[in-house]
Amino acid sequence: MDRDEKALARGMFRLKVHESDGQAFEDLFVAIMQKANPDFIPIKPQGNIGDRKNDGYDRKNGRYYQVFAPEDIRKSRSEAVKKLKEDFVGLKAYWDKIYRIREYYFVCNDKYKGQFSTIEDDLASIKKEHRLEECGSFLAKHLEDVLFTLPDDIIISIVGFIPDPAKIELLDYSILNEVIKHILQHKRQLDISQALKAPDFNDKIKFNGLGPRVSALLNNGSYHVGVLQSYFDLNSSFTKQELRDTLNEMYRNALMKDWAENSAEVNRSDLVFFDILRSATPNDTEATQNAALVVMAYFFESCDIFEDPDHDEDQ
Repeated sequence: MDRDEKALARGMFRLKVHESDGQAFEDLFVAIMQKANPDFIPIKPQGNIGDRKNDGYDRKNGRYYQVFAPEDIRKSRSEAVKKLKEDFVGLKAYWDKIYRIREYYFVCNDKYKGQFSTIEDDLASIKKEHRLEECGSFLAKHLEDVLFTLPDDIIISIVGFIPDPAKIELLDYSILNEVIKHILQHKRQLDISQALKAPDFNDKIKFNGLGPRVSALLNNGSYHVGVLQSYFDLNSSFTKQELRDTLNEMYRNALMKDWAENSAEVNRSDLVFFDILRSATPNDTEATQNAALVVMAYFFESCDIFEDPDHDEDQ
């Protein structure tokens, strides 16, 4: 699959996650884990003894999973806390005697909304009390990451037939536009603590020959990257990498353009910057442009667009 097809496949997977509750999500989880790990064994309930609180495990590594997939995760905090505590007791009582529990994961279909802090606290307590090597949440974003490590034919078998992106005129499936919408939907209050402000941020601006106007735009965008980071926290690492690749491709394409006919009053680096900004902005509204600047500031600081002043020193 090319990048557009993978972005479309990701959108189809997210829709499947949002539509899957209860057993449907557990089936989705099991299907992906079996493809990703030949040592993963799903446990089906058996009569009145059930599955003894084990929805699937890798006995070679002592890794156990329990699945929780309510219809509305935000309304199920107390249910989640109760299930976590009671199910681990049942899991420990039976399975630890057969294959020692070294790792435990509470699989939750959070529908990309994040985990409850109380669940994280309880998982930390379980890890400490039972001396586990690993113990944590396994959310929708983690399942997505596992899926996109698999071969294309397996991904297609999970999400279904992927139409040709070139033939889709009205559907907006790009991750960049999804991120822009996320930023627009959140209040972008100025917060000094959110600014990237890495020591070399302004050094990089000078190194790349960017003018004062561009410098002001990048610095302003850097004060709002916390909104973008909140998006990354709730989504897969595939999402962040795809967005990084998109911005880097825009930068490389801008570098290849012939700027010789442009006014000498605007330097080449600034022209490259504004070319990326135009490419990253779905429409011409000021709010959308400001959201795109937040994305550009983030990837400017991480050296995914424009050049790193320390690059030559590292070679």
